[in-house]
Amino acid sequence: MVSGPPPRRGGEREPGSEELLGVRTGASYGPRWSAHAPLVDEAARALNRGRYREGVRLLERVVAATEDVEGDAEGLDLRCRALANLAGLAEERGAPDESLRLAGLALAGCDRVEELVGAERGTPKIRASVLVNRAQTLQLLGRNAEALADCDAAVALPTAGPASAVLDFTLHNTRGCALIALGRYPEAEAEVRAALAVAEEREPRLAGHAHTNLAVLAQRAGDAEAMGRHMGLARDFHALGGDPAARALAEENLARLALGQRGLAEARRRLRRAERAYAALGAEHRVAACRFGLALAWFLGGRVGRARRVLRGASRVLERTGDVAGLVECHLLAGDLAACRLRFRASDRHYLVARALCFDSGAPHEAARVDARRARVALASLRFAWLAPLRRQWLASALDVGLPAALATDALRHSFPPGPTRERWTTEVARPAVATALRLLTMAEQPRLALELVEHLAASATLDTERPTAGAVGAVGAPFAEELRARIGAGPVAAELPEPFPAPAEAVAAGAFAASLVAAGGTDPAGGFPAPQLALPPRLRVFGNAAPGLGDWIAAGERRYGRPIRSAVELRAW
Repeated sequence: MVSGPPPRRGGEREPGSEELLGVRTGASYGPRWSAHAPLVDEAARALNRGRYREGVRLLERVVAATEDVEGDAEGLDLRCRALANLAGLAEERGAPDESLRLAGLALAGCDRVEELVGAERGTPKIRASVLVNRAQTLQLLGRNAEALADCDAAVALPTAGPASAVLDFTLHNTRGCALIALGRYPEAEAEVRAALAVAEEREPRLAGHAHTNLAVLAQRAGDAEAMGRHMGLARDFHALGGDPAARALAEENLARLALGQRGLAEARRRLRRAERAYAALGAEHRVAACRFGLALAWFLGGRVGRARRVLRGASRVLERTGDVAGLVECHLLAGDLAACRLRFRASDRHYLVARALCFDSGAPHEAARVDARRARVALASLRFAWLAPLRRQWLASALDVGLPAALATDALRHSFPPGPTRERWTTEVARPAVATALRLLTMAEQPRLALELVEHLAASATLDTERPTAGAVGAVGAPFAEELRARIGAGPVAAELPEPFPAPAEAVAAGAFAASLVAAGGTDPAGGFPAPQLALPPRLRVFGNAAPGLGDWIAAGERRYGRPIRSAVELRAW
């Protein structure tokens, strides 16, 4: 159902048509369509009761009956509603391309209806519903800027009214998800709180979805207490609402929370529960997300072989459904697993696929975080370079990856306004990346370059002096797999990046889709690293008239990530 309400169980009041988006409300149809119009309403009720196949069959009957209705506003109106609902169902079952195709047909039909009769049949609400649903699908595919554009287009439509509570909620909630994915957290929080206000005043059964996204924002700020509180509220609201998809999502989120706290047994138990619920609903891509979580839990528990077997099946499903965020996570974990088996080339191939997906989805800052991860794994692998020439080669490769990534992740802090999110980025992403780069420079015996890096870092110090770094590592001489897991998994679940199992930004009111890509920038990635709040620090000349060695690395990082790392101003250090 397009942004529709959650299904109801027996004993709850039957929904009225005003609660069912995509169903004709307040207008009648002529003799030609009077027999078909109730089918859309009947399909919505069947879907709300969990009778998926019956609902799809009824909607497809309407689409078939309205195949040739050019010039008939009522027929086109009916067709738009059926197509809109089918588009939402296609996205929920993990068929994003089909969902986008159906949404495009529905929007074209809306255009034609408005050409014929204007807005008298409530077409703006249909269009807004389709745009919101398409935004959710675009988020699944990692096309977050396009998703935000669809949300903005829906906001501009005249949809207000007493019967629009579900649409109003879903519009705010989905726009908040798009802003979360783009890293625009203050704006995202305002949208999610607006959604929560709508739910509290007009549709309390939807409040759990807003609380989930507030938990996401608390996670980004490193506020574990607030995150747990909102997760608990989301679970309670979903349990009261009777929506099986929402209850499954609550279990999945609580499993993610348990993973972050290293409660591996509890996480596995909850993930299996969520997996069974999603399987019963036919939500294949959410089943795959649960299996990824199980693979991560096995990996963190030291069961590398079992993690590989579970991950393999999850990756195949996510590739078929086009879930970019899920694929990034899967390839990162696959790279970790390959590294634990000392297959470093295979490991780097997986990391490079994840990196390419980040670039393709318009998130170069995420690509920088992937490179920081690659550098940490390369540092851990140097213990196996016994021959001096091989060690020099591996060290040079690691430095080529790690130093530009450290410079980029340090520069990215300037996209955040001062506050907890900026400090969390600094301590959990930039600081470990810089520590890795400094260790590599030390091992490469480049003290001048290391000194330049330290001087540059001193020009952009962070405020937080209390939170410990997430870069703790295992004991020297520990088994390699243990050391690697310690390096990758230190702090909140692999906080260095992309957090392999972040709590999802929940994009829909009724479906199971959750946009889980962690976008850690403070502005739209297309706008570059700098934000209006803070300017980039200057370049420094540390050794008088000597050629600035770090300047070449800064230039390399700016070319690699397509964003400025330092301002054009150059000052002498003193």
